[in-house]
Amino acid sequence: MRKYEYTERQTVAMLGRRGFLKVVGVTALAIGVTGYAVVDLIQRRSDVIKARQAGLYRDDKICQENGLTCSHQNKSVLRFYADMHTQPATGELAHHLLHTHYYPRTQLAALGGK
Repeated sequence: MRKYEYTERQTVAMLGRRGFLKVVGVTALAIGVTGYAVVDLIQRRSDVIKARQAGLYRDDKICQENGLTCSHQNKSVLRFYADMHTQPATGELAHHLLHTHYYPRTQLAALGGK
């Protein structure tokens, strides 16, 4: 019966030139793809923010042209206050009905919602 002996190579010598190039190549590829994905995500988010800003400025300009510089000057809002028998921004009922709350929506953005 033949007896085989196995000796381990030194740790430094385990990764030859070809192995080293493979590891460096895969690492560079992973970093490049991840970097591209992050930059693309930031760019798309920036585009959405700019579009929203443009829409808000456009809406503000339309409101200013129509003399609606405060929300309680709007005829629909004035009708709401008259129906509820309360005063704009000072009545308790108006405060209760119109007060908004903050809800974190970062999880929705992570799911890709637009």
